[in-house]
Amino acid sequence: MKRPPLTSMAAALGFAAIVSPAHSGGFGPAVDAVLPRVVKLYGLGAGLEAGYGSGVILSADGVVLTVYSLLIDARRIRAVTSDGTTYSANVLYRDYARQLALLRLVSPVDESEPVGPFPFFDMRCDGADAGFAGLRPGDWIVAAGNAFKVADGAEPVSLVHGIFSGRTRLDARRRVKDFPYTGDVLVIDAITSNPGAPGGALVDLDGDFVGLIGREVTANLTHTHFNYGIPHDVLCEFMAESSGGAEADPLHLAGLNLRRRTPDADADKPFDTGVRLTKAGYRTVLPFVTRVQRDSPADRAGVRKDDLILAVNGKNIKDVDEYDERMNDRAPDEPVILVIRRGRRILTVQLEKPAEPVETANDPPDGEG
Repeated sequence: MKRPPLTSMAAALGFAAIVSPAHSGGFGPAVDAVLPRVVKLYGLGAGLEAGYGSGVILSADGVVLTVYSLLIDARRIRAVTSDGTTYSANVLYRDYARQLALLRLVSPVDESEPVGPFPFFDMRCDGADAGFAGLRPGDWIVAAGNAFKVADGAEPVSLVHGIFSGRTRLDARRRVKDFPYTGDVLVIDAITSNPGAPGGALVDLDGDFVGLIGREVTANLTHTHFNYGIPHDVLCEFMAESSGGAEADPLHLAGLNLRRRTPDADADKPFDTGVRLTKAGYRTVLPFVTRVQRDSPADRAGVRKDDLILAVNGKNIKDVDEYDERMNDRAPDEPVILVIRRGRRILTVQLEKPAEPVETANDPPDGEG
């Protein structure tokens, strides 16, 4: 069956006939705007973490905004645009606190080969329309994302329409852990809390990008799945914080310079201790050491396979995720003091930054080996 042209996609999906009392144009403009600007993403999945999701194109040369999740830790992220074309995607920037990430679409054959131009949402972070303040409680919205991996190639992503209910602070959890992001969210009554939809777009009836579908969470107040989006102004703050100077090989986007990750960009990161933990699992994963890299700080300090890590720099940890948080939340040269359990013994070891960087290129990814 021949796919209908994009301009008639809303009619083909039956949305154009629905008319909002506040917008005589119905949902057609929103549908036609959002479909070509949402990409399907495929990457790392493990246990209950889906290896697929959604992203929103923010520049003609393929900068994509999505949520921070296990998916983007894959060695190769695959992105499929609305016309069915497959690209690779490189991580440009990630923000654990806001649970957001930026990717860049590249050719799967030659990353230096130009791609695009792509249809994209203009964030307009610094313009008169910044924040799209016209969105009011009771307004209609359309949400677009690859819910449940329904779309795989050129098929349209899933669309749901609903009402914007209001803005509040997020108080939620993922399974048994508190969700890191506690900032403002847009509360919606469209069903978006499902695998694949996070990272998709929320638009108003004019097709303006007003928010990003957030990750699956459970509200602490109601103990139910919570449908929400990260607001446009919060996304603009994230974009501003991802800015860098011209020396960092900038990508121009809505007046912002985005840093491309390069080997030199890792100089301000905490040093690699050489400890490797298993991250794959269906439930909470205890921080057992699965291997220690040879000649690494951990190896020189005497850390061994099967040691159970109880604390990092004086702070107790209960699982692998907390270990990662503690390790990432430290200065580049800061030593690491581990409290470990080995059999019936409790030991304290200190890991120091090596004089020369430890080679990690041949390490298998976490969760393998």
